[in-house]
Amino acid sequence: METLVVVGGGAAGMSASSRVRRLKPDMEIVVFESTKMVSHAPCGIPYFVEGLFNDENLFMTYTPQFFEEKRKIHVKTNTKVTDIDFDSRIVYGESREGKIKAEYDYLVISTGAIPRKIPVEDGNDRIFYAHHPANAVELRERLWSLNTIAIVGGGILGIEMTEALTHIGKKVILIHRSKYLLNKTIDTELGNIITQRVSKDAEVRLNESVETIKEGGRLVVTDKGKYQVDGTIIAIGVSPNVELVKDKIKLGETGAIKVDDHMKTNYREVYSAGDNTESVNIITKKPAWVPFAPVANKMGYVAGSNIGGHEMRFPGVVNTQITKYKEFYIGRVGLQEDEARLHGFKPISATISGKTRARYYPDAKDIHVKIIADENTKRILGAQIVGGEEVLGRIDMMAAAIMKGFTIEDTFFIEMGYLPAISRVWDPVIVAIRQLMKDE
Repeated sequence: METLVVVGGGAAGMSASSRVRRLKPDMEIVVFESTKMVSHAPCGIPYFVEGLFNDENLFMTYTPQFFEEKRKIHVKTNTKVTDIDFDSRIVYGESREGKIKAEYDYLVISTGAIPRKIPVEDGNDRIFYAHHPANAVELRERLWSLNTIAIVGGGILGIEMTEALTHIGKKVILIHRSKYLLNKTIDTELGNIITQRVSKDAEVRLNESVETIKEGGRLVVTDKGKYQVDGTIIAIGVSPNVELVKDKIKLGETGAIKVDDHMKTNYREVYSAGDNTESVNIITKKPAWVPFAPVANKMGYVAGSNIGGHEMRFPGVVNTQITKYKEFYIGRVGLQEDEARLHGFKPISATISGKTRARYYPDAKDIHVKIIADENTKRILGAQIVGGEEVLGRIDMMAAAIMKGFTIEDTFFIEMGYLPAISRVWDPVIVAIRQLMKDE
């Protein structure tokens, strides 16, 4: 009997193992997960901290018991893999019961990502990382006991944690080294809107870099001053978790594991999927690393399909992201304007502001749309939307258009639905596209 071993029980790992089980009912499948949770949702941590739900089991799409009983996948939680012998095809690890050793015919590495850190002095008992749901209960208990909290990093996690903590009455000092928040997600025009909104709830410190953190997280020292707080959250992004294999397996330009479009690594029958894995940007055709759950799940599905004998190729990524802050939803896909320039395109753009509903329908929300295209080919390169509603559907539409190489005119003629309660006869996205057509 053939054996599949999966290292890491997050989105990609469980997606891969579930797909293999469907295609190969008799294959032995073993998943090693270092925490108590599998198929978990780290994106839910800010909402747990905010108090929107209290049951930590809701972080898991399915429990380990479900996979054992319903899918016959052997899930070994609280088991850390410490070494992999790729030549002998053996995985070594440690659990509460002792050392483990498992031979494999196929291997999926899905170790995810790890939070980036900042130099600290004098301990770290008040420094927090909102990264893994297995630690969410302790994180919430400790944050709820504090009054003034610094958050370092004004990206997606930074503003989501700011929303959560200000909602429950905490004073937040948000320190960000760029000139506006979400600068790696949206361009200045839309970023300024969010920065102004967040500044109503929190003390936002822009163009400021943290040099060190002292007193266990109670003193944040920047290039512009010092902040005495009760605790500090580090939210400066993540890196591919490749520590286990970095000296053995081929890594890509992004620092993540390099794979082909079947999710195969440079070792025979060894696959990689998820936040530890490099992909290709569909627009630039260059290596890209996009650590988000939808991408991880599909990478796992592709790896599982190929292991199961059903050939499937992963096409690459267009970097679709969405988040929210209070009444605003914030979405982006494709390239930002500076990114487009960096990759050799000649970007043109149009930014418009409008309403989400027909002029006579009550409670319309503001919506702001930016569309970026290449002047030479007229191909759509990117889209950014900030609005009070109906952002996700519009950004997903633009993701499909960008993925398939739509031009300005192709996108203009997308036959969108119209209902006065949720849209306008000239949709804001099409209005922005129409502005670009004027440049032709």
